[in-house]
Amino acid sequence: MWQRKQTLFLLCSVIAIAICLFEPIGIAYTNTGIGEGHLMMNLDFNGISNADTIPAWPLFVFATATGVLSVFGIFLYHNRKTQMAVCTWAMLADLVWYVYYILFFVLSNLDMHIRFAACLPLVSCIFLWLAKKGIKNDEDLVKSMDRIR
Repeated sequence: MWQRKQTLFLLCSVIAIAICLFEPIGIAYTNTGIGEGHLMMNLDFNGISNADTIPAWPLFVFATATGVLSVFGIFLYHNRKTQMAVCTWAMLADLVWYVYYILFFVLSNLDMHIRFAACLPLVSCIFLWLAKKGIKNDEDLVKSMDRIR
C-alpha cells in the first residue's frame, strides 16, 4: 500500500489540509483599531463582530471533507475506480473551498489580506490530481495485462 506513489500523494494532501486547518488563512484590518489585525481561521474569525453575516465555518467543513476523503482514498487501494472517484470528490471540495473563500473576501466589508495557509488547498488539489493520475495509470496497466496478446 505505501509503496505506491499515489498513496504518498494522498498522504501529502492530508498533511497540507491539516496544516491549513490549524493555521490562519487571512487577516483583516478594521478601522476601529490602530493597525490591529484579526486572524481568520477556517472555523471562525477572531475578534470581529460584523463578520457574523458571512460565517467562516463552511471553510472548515470543506477542508475537513477534503482531508477525510483523502484519508479514505488511501485505504481504497484495492478498488482503483472508487479511489479515483474519491480523489475527484476531494478535488471538488478543494475548489468549493476556494469559491467560498473568494466569496468571503468579496462580501465582507473589511480590508482582507491573504495568508500563506490559504495556498495549501491548492497544493492539496495538485497532490490529489497527481494521485488520480497515478491511479489511472495503474488501472490502464491492469487492463493492458488482462488482454490476450
